[in-house]
Amino acid sequence: MLQALYGDPLMEVSGMDIADDIVLLHHSLLTLQEVRKYGLHSHLRINLHNCGTAMRFLSAYCATIEGSVVELYGNPRMCHRPIGQEVDALRTLGADIAYLGEEGYPPLQIRGRRLKKHPIQMGVLSSPDATNKQLLSSQFVSALLLIGIEVQTDDPSPYIRMTRNIIEQYASLDSLTRTSTALRLLERDWSSAAFWYEHVALHGGTLLLRDLHPSSLQGDAQVAQLFEPLGVKTEHIVNKGMVISATDLQRPTHLTCDFSLCPDLYPAVAITCERLGITLSTVGTERLPYKESNRLLSVREHRTHHDHRIAMALMAADLPCDDQKCISKSYPTFVQQLLNHRETIVKPL
Repeated sequence: MLQALYGDPLMEVSGMDIADDIVLLHHSLLTLQEVRKYGLHSHLRINLHNCGTAMRFLSAYCATIEGSVVELYGNPRMCHRPIGQEVDALRTLGADIAYLGEEGYPPLQIRGRRLKKHPIQMGVLSSPDATNKQLLSSQFVSALLLIGIEVQTDDPSPYIRMTRNIIEQYASLDSLTRTSTALRLLERDWSSAAFWYEHVALHGGTLLLRDLHPSSLQGDAQVAQLFEPLGVKTEHIVNKGMVISATDLQRPTHLTCDFSLCPDLYPAVAITCERLGITLSTVGTERLPYKESNRLLSVREHRTHHDHRIAMALMAADLPCDDQKCISKSYPTFVQQLLNHRETIVKPL
């Protein structure tokens, strides 16, 4: 996103371990860069399937491409993933965005124009009415920050801090070095590591998760603390990564977890507790019904509903999985790595 917004060449995207969502966003940006560069004003339709990140980031990006008309749409599930707060915020800046279906949800038609640059405020709840509340996604805030809008928010999400940090780092680089050094800003994904924590908690053993760092800005780095009472110890090895191993710790019969800052960890933790016979009480799960699936329901049913994180959580627990293909959305090599789980080195995406 930053490369596209700065007019820099996009980094290469290739290899078996590149997530489908990244490929989709990359291809979409290549198309939109041509529109921005050459002033092509034809009506574009871009299918984002069930990639919520791309929908949120590109909605803001397309709103800035003056003279363009872009329709962003996706699969049926995308039509049930809220985007109203972001659209409302963009409209206050002068964006021309129309809903092509249900109000507050994709698909969207976006007519690009010059936006105002004044700061805006986005609250955790769009409405004080508890019957009509829409939780703020941190990606709504990140989408606006990426296009240069300062956002004041009461959302404590570490991913907002991470976005600000990466923008600051990227902006500090000169145009000659931005492309060559951009990869240095990227971290390995702690949310993908969650399923290896689950695997160790349920099956024992020791794994090295390469290139993960304990000082990560990611909220999902909390996985180390969440799995500690579930019998998984985490140690950092400098210049290598995190070693996770099973312990003989007496596991609790009841566990309370707060997923407010790390909702993507819920499937791995919930299924681990279920398999270990631990009663799990949760807070901070309000966003889960609006993910790739209703994750509260999917975990309870042991059905993926084409949700990559549900599929990985089921497979890590040796439970039947009705859709392995959806895993490529975020972690294409997971299935093969799981088949080779006896190896001592595992590299999450």
